Amino acid sequence: MLPSLYISHGSPMLMMMNNQSTKFLKELSSTFDKPKYILVISAHWVSNNLKILYEDSPSTIYDFYNFPDELYDLTYGAPSSKEKNDEIVKLLESNGIQIEKDVSRGGYDHGVWSPLKFLYPNADIPIIQISLPYNYDAKELINLGEVLSNLRENTLIIGSGSLTHNLRGMNRDENSYVKPSAKAFRNWIVEKIENADIESLINYRRKSPFLGENHPTLEHLLPLFVSLGASKNKVGKSLHDVYMYGNLSMDTIIFKD
Repeated sequence: MLPSLYISHGSPMLMMMNNQSTKFLKELSSTFDKPKYILVISAHWVSNNLKILYEDSPSTIYDFYNFPDELYDLTYGAPSSKEKNDEIVKLLESNGIQIEKDVSRGGYDHGVWSPLKFLYPNADIPIIQISLPYNYDAKELINLGEVLSNLRENTLIIGSGSLTHNLRGMNRDENSYVKPSAKAFRNWIVEKIENADIESLINYRRKSPFLGENHPTLEHLLPLFVSLGASKNKVGKSLHDVYMYGNLSMDTIIFKD
């Protein structure tokens, strides 16, 4: 059975870098079997209701601005699969979860293709992208993941976001001193995940330290709950405890069981 992952994908500039985080991402896929499909829920496709990208050949979306021209030359030509889309729609609806086929979005946002460009540079695995339904609370996202866990025999489930994400609080220096508030929040989340403290995680708004300082908006944190839900025993392991720009966690959480 394939794991589920929560990947902190960092700044789009990561794709132009060569550092310990890019090395980690390049090596990550060698630690488990190659999937037949990849399902991604990204911080960069937020919708009111749950949607699924219904395209055979999605394009590469450049949903970032004022970056070097070289970034806009990158492509990721992985196919999708309407057959797999239909299977997932049927699975969710049979479990009481409504989902809409989206035929207008057109492509994969960088929360999908930027980490996968490191994990699977050949872009030869069909990708299924579902949206992040912003009206779901943590418990509902966990439930969504629990239903999607039925796919893990041949599908790698990835939540793509950032364990800490406050762009206004970033420093200019990639390797600057880590802010205590970022470290405290990241450590709290990881400790709860490694001990399967689901009650605390569901109540993260009330219990976690420095939530507002690390997530002024929640879209980069919420995919974590889908990856958590896709785990059978709800126990995750932290990988790659590294920060960039003083407050941007580059951690990945793996749920093996």
